[in-house]
Amino acid sequence: MPETSDTHKEIVEIKKEIKDIKQTQDAEIHQARHRWDELLHKTLEDNVDMMRVLLAVDGTKSGIEIEKECGIYHVKCWRLLDRLDRNGIIFKLEETKRGSPIYFKSRWYRILRLDDEVRKRLASRTTQVTLMKEGQHVEVQRSSQN
Repeated sequence: MPETSDTHKEIVEIKKEIKDIKQTQDAEIHQARHRWDELLHKTLEDNVDMMRVLLAVDGTKSGIEIEKECGIYHVKCWRLLDRLDRNGIIFKLEETKRGSPIYFKSRWYRILRLDDEVRKRLASRTTQVTLMKEGQHVEVQRSSQN
């Protein structure tokens, strides 16, 4: 059905409203960053596997593909995905791949670019675990952030 002039104007107005709503939400997300950081920290704790699973989520991979990429056994991977989903960090898309849900990161997570934080935490945690396995004692100093 061809678009009429009135329909076109209405679509343009709706797009403007959506853009305004998104900009308002973005500003609110940035203002409440401490709450989002706290939610992420409480959810991840120091769980290396959960961090790896979260970093593997990209909106194109199914749960089965994430499981294989991370090398985590089936039940554990799905529990981690479920916890991330329940806490609002990721969500299932409508589409699936061969019956397996595809996961995507929440908008607030993407806006705050929290993958960088998770990568740092994972690298730090992985280094600590490796050094502990090698029998080395390393004192980690944590700097306080204002």
